[in-house]
Amino acid sequence: MKNTYILYALLTIVLITQGGCKKWLDVSPKTQVRETEMLKDEQGFKDAITGLYIKMTDASIYGQTLTMGFTDILAQRYNTATTTSPYYNISSYNYTSATPKAIIASIWTNMYGAIANANNILKVIDSKKELFSGNNYARVKGEALGLRALMHFDLLRMFGTAPVVATQKKSIPYITTFSVQVSPLLSVQNVIDSCMRDLRAAEALLSTDKTIRESYDQDAFQSYTRNHMNYWAVKGLEARILLYNNDKVNAMAAALEVINNHEQNFPFTDKASAAATSNRDRSYAREQLFALSVYKIKTYADAYFVSDGAGAPALSITSKTFNTLYETAQGGSSDIRFNYQFTTIGGAVATSKYSLDNIFANFLMYNMPVIRLSEMYYIAAEAATLPATGVTYLNEVRTHRGLMALPANISADILQAEILKEYKKEFYAEGQLFYYYKRLNAAKVGGSSMITSDAIYTFPLPDNEIEFGNH
Repeated sequence: MKNTYILYALLTIVLITQGGCKKWLDVSPKTQVRETEMLKDEQGFKDAITGLYIKMTDASIYGQTLTMGFTDILAQRYNTATTTSPYYNISSYNYTSATPKAIIASIWTNMYGAIANANNILKVIDSKKELFSGNNYARVKGEALGLRALMHFDLLRMFGTAPVVATQKKSIPYITTFSVQVSPLLSVQNVIDSCMRDLRAAEALLSTDKTIRESYDQDAFQSYTRNHMNYWAVKGLEARILLYNNDKVNAMAAALEVINNHEQNFPFTDKASAAATSNRDRSYAREQLFALSVYKIKTYADAYFVSDGAGAPALSITSKTFNTLYETAQGGSSDIRFNYQFTTIGGAVATSKYSLDNIFANFLMYNMPVIRLSEMYYIAAEAATLPATGVTYLNEVRTHRGLMALPANISADILQAEILKEYKKEFYAEGQLFYYYKRLNAAKVGGSSMITSDAIYTFPLPDNEIEFGNH
């Protein structure tokens, strides 16, 4: 892998003001500048880490492709299985056709570009520790390490074989330097170990300030900390990675640390907030351990979920599919997700999760969920040693979503089936479902008739990486 990226100078933070609250959302790059000019003081490091977050919101990665778009098309979330759909080759896993091939190459390039920016910060921060006031050194370094682990893990989930299939198969490079040197492909297990090493270091650094703030602070860097890779987000990512690696004991421990501390940090959204006419909490903002603040989220979402004419939106489902998804025939019509996160347009149903209509509270705006509280409960449910214990964790989410509790005496197989149903309902248009199927090496992705294989679950390396990376 050739890290030829130059860190962008992200010097002018645009603060959007509404209702007396401010939230950093975007920056205006002046030009490309050298690391020595930008990272010369504490503010330069803050601008650099802010710039990294903003780079991650690009449509080619977390702003659209890896969340509401490409990865959820792969998970058969939308009505794209007809040959007339522009997304047909994606939903058919035809990775060598022009559109999927270009998207996959763009994911690789832009993810490693963002990782290069994280590495540039980490390369010099220890030698300039004296520049920082308060706890800011630990925060900047901890966040950079956490983001580096997050992006490498998602690259692994795309380009590496699932651990349940093979742990020693070569997958991706784990880049920890800012250089032009070619890095070797590491085994799946080596990448997971590297992710966990970064996360353990991040956890130690961020543990000195675990406070979640959802309002503006005089120091923008201390504001809206759900939009930062905070301590709890690190623990949530640890739980996600450990379960992916089938380490259920430690996955449970990490998930429980979040669960046992969620009330003061990540309280469940209530029906009144989910149904409100003004400031409706469509994406359950307070439950998000980590969300990227995507300033263009309305533009990205409208392109998929709002029709520009009388027809159905580009990414939508039929009413029948919608009712089946939320099990309305079995009492699911009481689900707040069913009632308040979707809209009917052009005879089809599309998510309104990212709508900004009548939103005035700044902490509710622009959020792209990356790690949720509910996932910690699903992990605990799956990792529990007894099905009855697992049901208890799953019911905690179900009851907060307006559903009846499941009986405690269901079998382990039924519990796993119910967990899958929750992934489908909870993470709609968030890009997580495809990875669920891959983690378990499911024989089929729900909604597809194709028998899965490594060729479906694992993206091919881009041509340039094969040619120039000697892979």
